[in-house]
Amino acid sequence: MRRSIRALAVGIPAHDEVDSIEACLRSVVDAARAVGLPTAVVVAADACRDGTAERAHSVLASAPDVRSSVLHTAHRAVGAARRDSLDAALRLLDVPAPQIWLATTDADTVVHQSWLQAHLSWARSGVDGIAGLVQVDWTGHPLDLPARYAESIASGGTTLGHGHVHGANLGLLAARWVEVGGCGDAAVAEDEELWRRLRSVGADVLGVDDLLVTTSGRLTGRAPRGFAHYLTGLATEEVA
Repeated sequence: MRRSIRALAVGIPAHDEVDSIEACLRSVVDAARAVGLPTAVVVAADACRDGTAERAHSVLASAPDVRSSVLHTAHRAVGAARRDSLDAALRLLDVPAPQIWLATTDADTVVHQSWLQAHLSWARSGVDGIAGLVQVDWTGHPLDLPARYAESIASGGTTLGHGHVHGANLGLLAARWVEVGGCGDAAVAEDEELWRRLRSVGADVLGVDDLLVTTSGRLTGRAPRGFAHYLTGLATEEVA
């Protein structure tokens, strides 16, 4: 059964991301314009000590066709910041939750122009949540690191039905988000926790292979034991 989706909401947590937030937001705005539906974009500038919030304000102010806001939070936790950003984006839309699709990414990530179009296609197909794949910007890394990364994720698959869950590339029906109370406020792995919450209520969730983003390959991250920590382990051969 085809589902009616009338609006999209995008939430982005950010902690000291002044160097990357502009590229992230410009890519999200481009993706929103490609869809042609009312779209709200909210950044949660969480415990920032740099100009992340100001830079985000500037970029979003240049896109008046996209409803937007920048929150100032002090959680020091990506889970709470992601939850706040998505909840705030929902409030910017005068559309019932069963007709809103939520998408989330990270502030050090660039989405493809077709990102939200892919989200919308899956949303209308009737699934409740999708987890996309993450490509890494390997600039400046050892030449063998991409192969090591590919080997490390192979067990989870990279085709339709894969088992990877990344906060940098997730989407779900707003009604399901409300039903499970959003994601938890953990400082790490809030994306996997959200997936478990969705499964616990019988939501139809799926790992998809046509939803791609490119994330930073940095080895010093913002979340403890997050993606950057994982890449550091690969780079030092601490992660099999």
